[in-house]
Amino acid sequence: MRDVLAVRGEATVADISGDLSLNQANIRRHLEVMRAEGLVDVTIRRHEIGRPSYLYKLTELAEEMSSHYPRLVDRMVKRLASQPNSAPLLIELFNGVAEDVAGAHRQQVTGLTLGQRVAETSIALKEEGIVDHWRKDDDGFHLMNTTCPYRKAAEASDAPCNADHRVVESLIGVPVEQVSRIVDGHHMCEYVIRDVEYVEAKAK
Repeated sequence: MRDVLAVRGEATVADISGDLSLNQANIRRHLEVMRAEGLVDVTIRRHEIGRPSYLYKLTELAEEMSSHYPRLVDRMVKRLASQPNSAPLLIELFNGVAEDVAGAHRQQVTGLTLGQRVAETSIALKEEGIVDHWRKDDDGFHLMNTTCPYRKAAEASDAPCNADHRVVESLIGVPVEQVSRIVDGHHMCEYVIRDVEYVEAKAK
């Protein structure tokens, strides 16, 4: 069904049913599941006569999930990193990306307490592939990500990881420490916001 929408751009239930030779009721149920997952949008096209048409199309999220964007980014970063004196350019590029990502999600992070901002940041950055869960421990707040959207790029340069770090720190608004990275062989990327009182108590 995703392939049909990718080829057609947009399609009705009848269009998809005809292409796949499937029952329209099953098509509708599947489209509603995809819509609930944020993979499909629907628009209404009204006609002068008769019922309106419901047109389905893939969302940007669905297109990214089915695309080769991560592989392309990996190759571009590796190629650029191999060029002489490329480090400043990579840093500038990914710093700009970090500002764009943080700016795109800033309105989603409005909590007054640190815990609220951590929770909101985790939700906001899940769709970016930067954070997928968080927890509160005695030593502070931990934000984690168990997948890396650009592993090969991170092997070539620290710039992608540093950009993600900047995004997390920018949205939460306090210093954030990165304690592990998938690219270094850990099973997750992890950020910690230390509890000051806990750190001081441990130091005594």
